Amino acid sequence: MRPWVILTTVFFLGLGLGLSGPMLASRYLNSYLPAFLKDTMHPLEGSVTYKQRQEDRLLVTITTQDGSILATFQRQVPEIDLLIEEQDLVTLDVQKYEPFIHDPTLLRVTKHKEMNPALAAPPNPSIPSAPTKESGSMIDSPGSAP
Repeated sequence: MRPWVILTTVFFLGLGLGLSGPMLASRYLNSYLPAFLKDTMHPLEGSVTYKQRQEDRLLVTITTQDGSILATFQRQVPEIDLLIEEQDLVTLDVQKYEPFIHDPTLLRVTKHKEMNPALAAPPNPSIPSAPTKESGSMIDSPGSAP
């Protein structure tokens, strides 16, 4: 009867380590794992509403669908400060929504542009709007008959 107790104890101990091991290993060893073994991240997109540069860090407030996020960047501060402006669309690589994030990974920054009606629809250079010298008349549309 004693061998069954030892085998049952070893079985449940192995089962417990087998189920909790990947969760604990991914938490503490995630930076050392190759990319295909890392936790899947979810892109979170939002608009930059406020940006403040301090001596050794950059504070950025981002408004998303889920709420506002305060992202604190302490690495590559000058580069990120040049890249991000207020009203830009920023996509962060995070596991889940959290109100405070330290050094998130930037996936994409889309610059905010003011739409000017004159620049919104550029003229097509292949279609001349002036009369040509050969015929002396305007170019007709393809569906019209002479």
